Amino acid sequence: MLLQSILNCISGMLAADPAPAPPNNPRSPESIASDILNILLTADTPHNIHKLVNEQVSIESWSEAIAFALLHGLESAINSGAQMAKASSDALAQAKDAAIGFAEEHPVYATVIALGILALLLPWTLEILGFGELGPIEGSFAAGWQSRYAGYVPIGSLFSYFQRLGMKWHWSV
Repeated sequence: MLLQSILNCISGMLAADPAPAPPNNPRSPESIASDILNILLTADTPHNIHKLVNEQVSIESWSEAIAFALLHGLESAINSGAQMAKASSDALAQAKDAAIGFAEEHPVYATVIALGILALLLPWTLEILGFGELGPIEGSFAAGWQSRYAGYVPIGSLFSYFQRLGMKWHWSV
């Protein structure tokens, strides 16, 4: 079989078995995420959640678009105070309690994790504040702050430190 496939490839012949046809009615990522979100908010036990989610989407069909749609839906549901089923509200409470317990039991690790998160968010935060790669961004907080120095930014000032970080510690978002 393998040898025949190699010979067919070299000779330019097509394989005898045609490629499987795509599904007739593929569901949109938003539709799949909506169904999964509904399961998460209404299922009564974790086992049911797992079973129902597996029925909605198999491992092969997970995509980044579904994950983003699901994340957006969960964020909206939590922000709106949507009524959650017992399993979901219990999971949320357990996650919160576990995070607080971890921070209380391991303050050094919690601090290291917090500093790591801050290091990841710093370039984004600097850019949002207006400390750009090429200097202060026009109309931003940083530009307003720089105008208070009337053209002279002291060496070693907090502004110069942030601007140096913004110019050197930049990544494309």
